[in-house]
Order: sequence, then C-alpha cells, then structure tokens
Amino acid sequence: MNIDRPLSSKEKQKREYILNGNLWRVVLYITAPLAVYGLFNYLYGFFDLLMVSHIGGNEIASVVFIDEIKNAIMAFGGGIAIGGTVIVARHYGAGKIEEARRNAGASFSLAFVVSSIIVLITLLFGRQLLELLNAPEEMIEAGLGYFNIQMISTSLIAVNSVFIGLEKAKGNTILILVLNVVAMIIKLILSAIFVFVLGKGATHVALATLIAQGLLMIVALGIMFSKNNAFQIRFKELGFKKIYILPILSFSIPVFAGKFLFSLGKVMVNSMAAIYGPLAVAAFGIAMKLGGGPGSMAIVFGETETSIISQNLGNQNLKRAMKTYVISHVYALIIGGSALILVSSMMDYLLPFFTTSTDPIFRKMIEDIYLWEKFSVLTSSSIAVITGLFIGFKYSKIAFLLNAVRLFIFRIPVLWLLQYYGIGYIALGYVMFISNILTMIVAFIVLFIFYIKTKNYGYMDMQMAEVKA
Repeated sequence: MNIDRPLSSKEKQKREYILNGNLWRVVLYITAPLAVYGLFNYLYGFFDLLMVSHIGGNEIASVVFIDEIKNAIMAFGGGIAIGGTVIVARHYGAGKIEEARRNAGASFSLAFVVSSIIVLITLLFGRQLLELLNAPEEMIEAGLGYFNIQMISTSLIAVNSVFIGLEKAKGNTILILVLNVVAMIIKLILSAIFVFVLGKGATHVALATLIAQGLLMIVALGIMFSKNNAFQIRFKELGFKKIYILPILSFSIPVFAGKFLFSLGKVMVNSMAAIYGPLAVAAFGIAMKLGGGPGSMAIVFGETETSIISQNLGNQNLKRAMKTYVISHVYALIIGGSALILVSSMMDYLLPFFTTSTDPIFRKMIEDIYLWEKFSVLTSSSIAVITGLFIGFKYSKIAFLLNAVRLFIFRIPVLWLLQYYGIGYIALGYVMFISNILTMIVAFIVLFIFYIKTKNYGYMDMQMAEVKA
C-alpha cells in the first residue's frame, strides 16, 4: 500500500493493529480510555450539579435546564468533528495520509467558524431563547449568567472536539484521557474554590468550565499545529476550499442535526416539565445524571466504533467493519448494564448528596423518575452503537432520522398525551422509557434491513466474503 506521507514507527504500529489486530482487543484498547474519559466527563456535570445543589433550588433547575441547551448547541461543532473524523479515518485507513491531513484542517476551520457564529447568536438572544423554551422567570434570573458563560464554552469545546476526533482516528485515546482528566481536575478545583470558599453561585461554576476548556484548547492547538503531527494543520492552508468543505458539510449536516434533535428533545421535555414547577425540573435532571454515569461509559463505544469502522472500510475490509459493530454492542451492554446495577444499588448513598432528610418530597420525585429513566442506559447505548455503525458507513441521514423519530413521534407527542390525561411528574420518567425503547426497536429493524442488503449486494466495491480473515 502506498502511504503518501511518512508515519512514525509508533503510528504505523498502531494503524496496523487497528486494521489487522484481534478485533475484541482492538475495540477494548481504543475504547477503554474513552470510557474512562466519558465517566470523568459525566462526573464533570455531576459535581457541577452537586455543588449547585448547595446554593438553591432555582439554581439547580436553571443548571439542569441550561445544560441541555448547551448540549444542543454543542451538537453543531461536535457533529462537524464527527463528520471530519469519519472522512479523515477513511483516508488514514487507506494510507492516504496527506488527504487525511487536509481534511483535518478543513474540519477545524468549519467547526470553529460554525460554532462561533451560533454562540454569538445565542449570546445576543439568550433571554429570549430561555423565555421561548418556557423557563420560569426565577430560573432565568438565577441562570442567565451561567447560560452566557456556558455558551462561550461551547466554541472552545468545538475546537477540542475536533482535536479529540482526530486523535481518535489515529487511536490515540490514552492521550485524550490524560488531557481531559487534567482539565477536569482543574475545573473541579476551581468550582470548589468558587462555591465553597468564595461563596459564589452557578455563574462561577460555568467560569471554571470555561477556564478548564480554554487550557485544554491551548494544548490541543499546540498538538494539532505541531510538525510532528501526522494530521498537522497549517495556518496557510486554513480556509474553505470546496473540495474539502462540501464533503464534510454534506456528511456532517445530518450528524449534527441528529445530535441537535437528541439534545433538543431533552430541552423540550424540560420545557414541558416546567408546568410541574422548578422542583420537578431539578428532580428530572438529577435522575438523568444518576443514570448518566453508566450511560457515558456505554455510549462511548458507539463513538470509537465509528472511527474503527471507517479505517477498516478505507482498508477495503467490509467484514471486519461489520464485526466491529457486533463487538462494540456487546461491550456497551455489558459495561453499561454492570454500571447500572452498581449505581442502582447505591441510590441510598447517592440521594443524600442532593436532598436532605427534611425534603422527602424532592427525594421521592427523583426516585420515581429514576425508576423508569434508568433503562435509558441500555436503550440509549444500543441506539448510539447502531447509529455509530451507520455514521461509519457514511449513512449519516439514518442517524438523523432515528433521532427525529425519537423526538417527534415517540417523545414529544407521548409526553403531551400523558400530560393531557393528567399524569403527574412521573410522566417525565415514562416518556424517556417509552421513547427510547421504541426508537431502539426501530433502530434494530433498520439495522437488520441494512445487514441483509449489505450481505447480499455488498458495500461500494466490497463484498462480505472477499475480505481478510
């Protein structure tokens, strides 16, 4: 195979391992550091909520409400990063390192510009956006400063997402883990100082995130522009050349639209949950956070699966690409299920961090919603891994359609019906369970159709039988 740009011996060895090594070990080797990273990233938000819970109920509700908006905004930069990663990984797997490098630069330019424009718009119309989403005035007053700083953070996170995606394409997941753990430690120390030492509120918790992400971005930029980086981004090449930008946009638009819809669904549920009061919104957010730990470790298999599939398709190995999905799904269910059992068994120890013995109503609200929300660990991770397969095969529109079905057919209409018939706050748990399990069933049906079609007719110029062992 002709590699048009020299790789270091370490990079060559890692690339060869991803393409030809024992696939069970490859998936675990690439994903394990990111699963730990996913857990730490979850703890990021968990400790934010924990610290804010010591400030006040409106502060908790505003953080829960705004964080989902932040996740929706992050979908744009993150979606472009995913799209760029798939294209870069395809070229990398095929040995076309120079093409991989140029696409890396285009992904960086696109993610930074798009996320910056969206952040500027959200800063200009922040209050109006919160009002449009039915946020109570007390929540807006408590959280507007937090909202503004979190929106600024999303532009930094977009750059960091591109960096993470490019390193993921090379299999450098340990580096991703180390840098993000350091950033998280800095963030937690700053948050603790702001809240417990200086007595500040949620706005300063967001400021700690901004500082940590800013420091991570400085390191990321240093690596991405380094001459020792196989995907080195060069200042003189930064721009918007159609030959690179259009393929990335064409692939990424359904990806970030799907991610946006996924997060928007939670924002809209929070908006509809506001009729039950700020306490219900806070309880819903805490219930999702409690299930978020196991979910964060399981869902990450869908992310690494995408880059492994892309590399192997670039290397003309269709069967290995399909097998990657099966292994990733098995790991996701085992790890997610085990972590779910652990968290559920520790509920009596976890809930006191968010509630007090004098607040039994709030505790019961969290328990009632979590009873149904916890199953999202298994259903959402299954959807994520199936979606990761389609993204790896460049069928990003299917990922978008699955998220659209989840939001517009199985989530919002179902919650509206439950509220119409007078079911109380428990409807928030019901709707997450119903929408995720029905979407998972649809995803499996689409996957089965895709597998049969691929088995019979192949993919591009590849056939299932004509591959390496």
